[in-house]
This record gives sequence, C-alpha cells and structure tokens, in this order.
Amino acid sequence: MRPRVRTGGAPIVHVLTRSLILPLALLAAACGSGGSGSSASAGATASQSIAFLDTQPRTVFPSGAVEFALGRPPPTGAQVACSVDGVTAQPCLTGTSAGRIEYAALGPGLHRLRAELRAMDGAPLGNAEHVLEIATPSIVVFSATPAGISAAVAATRAGQTAVVLEPTRFVGGMMSGGLTKTDLGDRGQEILGGFAREFLARLRSVHLASGACAAQRCPGLYDFEAREAERLFETVLKEDRVIVERSVQLTAVARNGARLGSVSTSRGIVTGEVFIDASYEGDLMALAGVPYTIGREPQVLANPPDDPAQLAEQEDYAGTPRYRIPVGVYVDPYRVPGDPASGLVPYVEPRPAVFPAEGSGDSRVMAYTYRLCVTDDPSNRVAFTAPPGYDPAQFEASARVADALARQRGIDLAVQMFNPAATVASTNRAYMKYDLNGGTTFSIDMTAPDMNQAYVEGDEATRERVRAAYRSYIQGLLYSWQTDPRYGSLNAKIARFGYCADEFVDRGHWPHQLYVRAARRMLGEYVMNEADVLQNGRRPPIQDSVGFGAYNIDMHTYRYHVGPVNWPDGVRRDAIVGEGFLIAHAPNDTPYPVSYRALTPRAADAANLLNPVTLSATNVAYSALRMEPTFMILGESAGIAAALAVETGQSVQSLDYPTLRQRLLAAGQRIGN
Repeated sequence: MRPRVRTGGAPIVHVLTRSLILPLALLAAACGSGGSGSSASAGATASQSIAFLDTQPRTVFPSGAVEFALGRPPPTGAQVACSVDGVTAQPCLTGTSAGRIEYAALGPGLHRLRAELRAMDGAPLGNAEHVLEIATPSIVVFSATPAGISAAVAATRAGQTAVVLEPTRFVGGMMSGGLTKTDLGDRGQEILGGFAREFLARLRSVHLASGACAAQRCPGLYDFEAREAERLFETVLKEDRVIVERSVQLTAVARNGARLGSVSTSRGIVTGEVFIDASYEGDLMALAGVPYTIGREPQVLANPPDDPAQLAEQEDYAGTPRYRIPVGVYVDPYRVPGDPASGLVPYVEPRPAVFPAEGSGDSRVMAYTYRLCVTDDPSNRVAFTAPPGYDPAQFEASARVADALARQRGIDLAVQMFNPAATVASTNRAYMKYDLNGGTTFSIDMTAPDMNQAYVEGDEATRERVRAAYRSYIQGLLYSWQTDPRYGSLNAKIARFGYCADEFVDRGHWPHQLYVRAARRMLGEYVMNEADVLQNGRRPPIQDSVGFGAYNIDMHTYRYHVGPVNWPDGVRRDAIVGEGFLIAHAPNDTPYPVSYRALTPRAADAANLLNPVTLSATNVAYSALRMEPTFMILGESAGIAAALAVETGQSVQSLDYPTLRQRLLAAGQRIGN
C-alpha cells in the first residue's frame, strides 16, 4: 500500500497549565519597566512591596492578564487599586497577597499597567507599574523547538518582529528535553555555522566555566546538560527580543487563497505575513491544509531515471523490509511458549494474514522514546522506581530477549542492554551525566499500534495518553531491569544509576518532550530523497542549498510481530521478529546539502509558509535529516528567508536565491560553494 497523503486535519497541540504565582520569598523587586514604590501615612503599617510576576514586556495578544503579588498580606482595610492606561481594571486583588490586572482589546503600542496599595484612610503604601507592548508580528513561528528558536532569532536579527507560539510552557524541544548527546554525525562540525554554531559554542562555554567539562571531561565537543540548554535558550530569546507566547493551542488557520492570513489560538488570533512551522509533528502545516505524507514510500521508480523531479527511492532502503530475528536471538512470542491460544506477550503484533511485499509502502513511523538524563553520581541520583500499576508481565518480551542473549550468544547483558552515553561531569566531578537513548530490542525505544503509531494524527487527549504510556513503559522497564533476576548482571548495573536530581526538578526528573523521531512530512516543491543524502549521482546536485545535513540514514524499529523462522533446532515455527531498523552511511560520511525548495510548500498550497522540521523528504532521507543541529541550521535559513519575503512582498517560492544565499552567508551559514 502507498503511504497516506493528507491535506489537513483537526488541530493537534500540547497544552499544559501554567502557574503564574511564584513563592513570595522570591519577590525581591518588581518586574517590568516600572519598579516597586512605597510611601506610608502616619499610623499606617510599614510600606509594602508589590511585584509583577512572570511578565514579558511584549505580547501579540490584545487581551490577557498580568499577575502581581504583595510582599506580605496588606493591613486590615487596605485595598489595591489597579488600572490600565489610567482606567480602573477589575477584578484586582485575588487573594490576601496576590492579584491580577486584566486587560482586553488593547491596541498596538505601549500600555501602562499599575497596581497601587492604599491604607484604609487612603494613604499610599506601595505601588508598581508594568509597561506592556502589544506588538504586531510580521513572522509567526509555531513551536519553540531549536529550529523554531533559530528561525525567530534569525528573523528578529533581520529586523522583523517575530513571535513564537509554543503549545507547552517549555522552550528548547528535545535539546532542553533530554537529548544532550548532540547528533552531529562523524563530520558534523563541518556543517555548523551561524546560530547553531554560536549556540552550541556558548553552551560549551557554560560547562567549561562550571568545571563540568574541565580537563576534557566531556566526551563530545557539543554535549551538554538539558537544564543549561533551556536556560541558554531563554537567555537568547530575551537577548534578541523574540516574543514567546506559551501554552498556546492552535485551533484554526485563516487563508486568503494561497496565503495564510492568521492563526486562531486558545488565547486569541495572531496575524502575520510569513508563517514557519517548526513543530516536530507538522501541526500548523496540517491545519493550514498543506499536503503531507506519513510513513514509508514504496521502493519504486516513479519517473524515468533522467527526470530530476523523480521522488521515489532506488536503493534497497525504501519501503517495508523483510522481517528479521532481532539481535540474532530466537524468542517465543506467546505468553505460554508454544501455545498461540495463550495470547501474545505485550508489544508484539500478531502474525500478518498476508506479509507485505518487500519494498511496499505503509503508514508506519519508527519507534519513539524519551531521552533520559541519568547519572551514576550518588549525590545527584534519584533511584529508578516502579510506576503506578507496575506489572512485570508487561516486560516479558524484554526478559526473554535477555535470557536468549545470555544463553544463545553468551552476551553480558550489562553491556548489551544498558549503555547510556556520557555527556558532562555530574555535581560530583568524579561521576558523569548520561543521555539514555534506545538500545537493544525492547529497550526504552518502543513502537506499538496504540503508542507511536497512534500519536501522529491523534488529538491532544490521544497524544497525552501516548506520552503517559511511554513514561509508564520506560519507568517499568528500568525497574524490571533492576529487579528481575533473569537480567543477571544488568540488575547491579542499573542499581548504580538513576535520574539526575538536578534535571526536570518540577516534573519528577522526567523530560517534558517525547522524542518524536518522525511524524508528518510535507509534500513540497522538492522532495529530498536517499539519492540526495548518499550523493550517488542519481539526481542532479542541489543548486539552492540552505544548509547541510551530516548524519547517516538512521531508522529505528517500526514494529515487532510474529513471524515464522527456522529455529536452531531445524524446526520452522513462530518467533518474535522485527522490521525497519537500518543504519546506512554515505561514502566517507560526506555532508549533504539541503534544498531551499524542500522547506517550501508547492506555490498553490501555501505561498507564505516555511517548514524546516517536517520538511519535504522521503522517509529514508528524513531518517538522516531529523537531527537537531540540522533542524537548527534549517530553522535559521527559514527565518532569514521569511524576513526577505516580508521585505520584498514576494511568496517564499519566488525569492531570488542569489540574494538569499548572500544573506545566509552573511549570517555565517555554511551552505557550500
């Protein structure tokens, strides 16, 4: 079957409730352009401090509210008078030491919000002001992933007003969400330029200054801590005056022909001249009705070999591969070994009624996971514990694989099944922090119909269920590895590790970002394919480069199912099999250019949308492109192109490439000769 092609769908975004009231002990001074003031009348209590909380000086929403807090409860009979541009606003005081100023339908420009505490006799006790600017953005970026931040910073540096609409309360996507072992590829340093190089260099400087990378303790040049990445992203966004609106749910896109005019959100309507979808899922693209695909293209040659527009793959990598015995071990798939009537062990799909032809297409995506920050530092370690409702039977497949590895192949399970990658030194410099990624079969990677396969087009409730399922699965697996005696030496190794106590401290040390390795992919003006990645001469060289990728083709498992195989005893019977895992390198790991047209929809589909993350690529090509450094590079190029489109009034497809190229080079991008 061919992959599904979609032209839009229901809005799919992440929403987390955000607390705006901070502990009063943190209120040392007022925020905003107006500071705390105080005066006291005869007989009144001591003067009060008032502080605006969690504010930003600019917003794109004309209606909203700003919270404030008093340094301590006001004296009996005291009142807080609040105003917006001198006009009283109600309600105001919402508790004994907290309040909020609500505003509505403010026009573009500067507005003065004021809170004034007065004693019962009217004497002033304290006041604070906050100056708020209602801005009209020219460039609207969806999702504060590294690509989205790169795009917004680039657009702002080019003189535009950019806003990032982020569905959660976090910025930084996977880089602040656990992926701390930077996926550069063997020659990745050759492609880094512009903002990506600047950001990673600044991040390394933080770790050098703190001693976390002293004396070459960091194994990788650009490895880091998630918490430091998040802090630096926040710093950069403030430095470049990017407007960030958090906990924003997309609900609709308004179009005028081929142009997007505005997006409707849970907090209001946002207009813009150019839009950039930087989400891992491609939600803005889909909501705007831009065609996309999900899954694996069939291994066919759709057009003549001399046609430079041909999109299909020509190597053996495309489509559905033949299933294989995972990690070379034979494992029975049934709850009661040898008895199909007993049912399957969890996370294994039934034997297909008809096995797909090799190279045929489907709509499956590779395994998802969470990238965990773990450590062996006893002073910074939080033990792995069982999740609520833990059932060891859920991990029977993993235990059987472990048993087979030990018996059939004599493998040390402590080495094979748990190998987190060292990143930077921990609090105690004698120990390290690690990035835990997927490993062997039935690792923290997982693919199942009700997990990642349900995520891409699911509504927010479905996606949140999937996130919770992954969290429960991974927590349970780690606990099982630590306690089930069938894992042998792995028990003791796991017991030495735990979550990093200084990471994700407000989330139980669990990352905020699910690792969505692949979701939708745009059907754009140019579809990057494996010939572009491998540079095998089967397509003309790309002439409109806006950056490079350097990572190899890297596909994780797409499914586990029952399949008939010849066992070592010579009998053919069912076993657990897997399919889809593939790693393939270009000769010499040569970096490959990415076409600007892969970031643009077809002109008739959207004339003012750019897409640096769920860009136009086949499944094989996307498996190499889907790395954060490449996303950052393409995000910056998208931001620069968006600014040029605003300046010239042109569609993103009509931009003069030589002009765009000069601007990319001026920003430090590496785009080739």
